[in-house]
Amino acid sequence: MADRFRYEAVPLLQLMREAREVYRESVQQALESAGCDDIPGNAVAVLGGLDHSSPEPAFSPQADVVASLGLSKQMASQLIDTLVLRDYLERRSDPADRRRMEVRLTVRGRTAANAIHEATDGIEAALARLITAEELHGLRAGLAAYGYLRDQR
Repeated sequence: MADRFRYEAVPLLQLMREAREVYRESVQQALESAGCDDIPGNAVAVLGGLDHSSPEPAFSPQADVVASLGLSKQMASQLIDTLVLRDYLERRSDPADRRRMEVRLTVRGRTAANAIHEATDGIEAALARLITAEELHGLRAGLAAYGYLRDQR
């Protein structure tokens, strides 16, 4: 692999930025092709993380969605408000506890989520053709270790 990609002298941070950019560009292109070009960049994590495969997706607690974003509650709530206004999400009160809110993808939201998943699956398939299964496993393990490092701080 070293002969093909010349990565050993490149700082890891730069490699991670390049990987992020590949994903960002691919997802953005897929969303534009699907007619979903009005999605804020940080909303991709929301749409891509919600149930999108079933014909009638389940509602998810809004608090869980907010927590998964790593944004302040105010910023995350504003992002969800934007997605509701643009018809990507539906929001309702939790039937078991009216103080809590739940969200789920609308039809338009499922279209966007499907585009996001197709784009990321395509990148991962292309990557699997470029490196061995063992290298891909090592890459996943290395990236997963960042979560461990974060939790240890």
